Amino acid sequence: MIKNQSWIALGAIAYIGITLFMPELSFAQYGGGDFQSKVGGVTKGLVNVLLPAVSVLGLVYAAILAATGDAEAKSRMVLVAVASIVGFLAPMLIRWLQSISGM
Repeated sequence: MIKNQSWIALGAIAYIGITLFMPELSFAQYGGGDFQSKVGGVTKGLVNVLLPAVSVLGLVYAAILAATGDAEAKSRMVLVAVASIVGFLAPMLIRWLQSISGM
């Protein structure tokens, strides 16, 4: 039992020592910018393609609800319209936030 605890303590000391003397190993950006460019590509794909597509599908869904005479269609249409506005404006909002942050 004591041997096991000493190995845990030794491992913790080694981990702390490595992070103190080699801090670049603890950075997420270490090793190049490939990860950051991939995340940027996924974000652009989501914001520029997926959000407007989902907005259009939501509008079609709301139109189908209204055509079938659903009792709650009006309230759902308002929610879908607001969500669609946010979905279509998302690329511009993201660019605006990035310009503010200096990226």
